[in-house]
Amino acid sequence: MLAKWKLREVILMVVLAIVCGGLYRVWDVINALVPTTAYALQAAMTGFWMIAGVLVPYIIRRPLAALIAELVAAAVELLLGGQFGLGTMESGLIQGIGSEIAFLIFAYRMFNLSSCMLSGTLASLAYLVQWYFQYGGKSLDLGTMLLSIMISLVSGAILGGWLPKLMGDALKRTGAVRNYAIAKDGRAIPQ
Repeated sequence: MLAKWKLREVILMVVLAIVCGGLYRVWDVINALVPTTAYALQAAMTGFWMIAGVLVPYIIRRPLAALIAELVAAAVELLLGGQFGLGTMESGLIQGIGSEIAFLIFAYRMFNLSSCMLSGTLASLAYLVQWYFQYGGKSLDLGTMLLSIMISLVSGAILGGWLPKLMGDALKRTGAVRNYAIAKDGRAIPQ
């Protein structure tokens, strides 16, 4: 599948993933300031870690873009001292698969607000499996767990889906991505 990619697409994917990895590391620091018992606030922050898996495929529109972008971003976050250790790479893999599934459902033909929000939501849902088993989700009482799950899914849709779409649209308006699939639609950007 990567054989169909153009070199400029690979370069842009890596650059955007590196930027997202740096942002993730900053988000790690902010997240560490939130008490671990502030479950709703922790859950509300979840979607931010899904940005690379939506932004890159929204611009490039190639199979595996979400998965690779999340893995590269996770590697950068880890190399910059991310406090989650190798769990960062697990999260990148899991979230990347979740994001990728959304675009796969539409056969990589629909890139709009709905597909981006679904991608962010599925990435968050995939992460919630890791959160449940690895990060203590299963130790919460049922009400707190369900509230955390619902907030995480909404965060995935908004911070992980809608926000990267806005970012991609902003890049399109600047002309910075005029040589990529996002600019070649020839249509108004679907909402």
